[in-house]
Amino acid sequence: MILDFEKPIKDFEARILELHRLAGSNEGLQEEISRLEAALESAKKRIYSHLTPYQRVQVARHPERPGFREYRDALADDFYELSGDRLGADDPAVRGGLARIGGHPVVLLGHDKGTDVKARVASNFGMAHPEGYRKAGRLYALAERFGVPVVALVDTPGAAPARGAEERGQAWAISADLMALARVPVPVVAVVVGEGGSGGALAMCLADHVSMLENSYLSVIAPEACASIIFRDPSRAAEAAEAMKITARDLLAHGIVDDVLPEPLGGAHNEPEAATTVVARAVEGSLSRLTKMEPKALVKARYERYRRMGAHLEAGEIGAENGAAGGISMEHPEGNAPVR
Repeated sequence: MILDFEKPIKDFEARILELHRLAGSNEGLQEEISRLEAALESAKKRIYSHLTPYQRVQVARHPERPGFREYRDALADDFYELSGDRLGADDPAVRGGLARIGGHPVVLLGHDKGTDVKARVASNFGMAHPEGYRKAGRLYALAERFGVPVVALVDTPGAAPARGAEERGQAWAISADLMALARVPVPVVAVVVGEGGSGGALAMCLADHVSMLENSYLSVIAPEACASIIFRDPSRAAEAAEAMKITARDLLAHGIVDDVLPEPLGGAHNEPEAATTVVARAVEGSLSRLTKMEPKALVKARYERYRRMGAHLEAGEIGAENGAAGGISMEHPEGNAPVR
């Protein structure tokens, strides 16, 4: 699959490949190849350094982008998968189990979009049903029972938008996961590796440390759906994505996530191994830091982290806190609940 803005890059790559086939020992062609390779590198830097928010959404959705299985293999020294929600079904859109990451025993879970057409259909393209989120809740309970950290890999367009899912308690399953993550007295690390759609993503990323890959996004709604609601025109998705501030850097600037992980030039789908290595190092670093904290301190810090989000001070309080020339603080005064 070639994205529209990637076509100049693919044209360069095709010309270079053809010249390599024809070149042999021809010095003239070798010089032309070197010139085209330099132009290719320049084009990659120019294009991927200036992606629009909607172009980043397109990269996050790329079908060749590494998924749960690739990250699992890069992260875990061993992995024992656990299936089923213990209430009646298993959802392949959510996979998880016990693993060891950098010497730390953990519960590892994430969304699985599948690697081919058959697997993608079976996993509903990563859109989990209630059974998937109940499976996640079961894994959170295991993490608490064994006293091991939770590591979650988020990559979903959102929870399954189906009538059957709602009838079987989709909203209840997700809200139960949120309560479990808010209270679990173990470190919780989440990485958004692709799409982070709505409650389907939030059910796995209420965490002590949230990272995002450079070309991932996290949003309450897809840009196309937002454009359909706000503008009555889904073709204005690019405009909606710009206004929504859903990219990794936007969310970092607003204090929603903790860091942005760089992707290889050209996106994770062009160099999957490099992307999985970056994620593995980031997760190991977060685990090393968080496992030193006491359980009560973890839960308290997690609570305070999410209470701060969206908080602001009234105009008079800003002056009192920061002076006439001061900046706006994200902390609210003692006893004054944040305004949302």
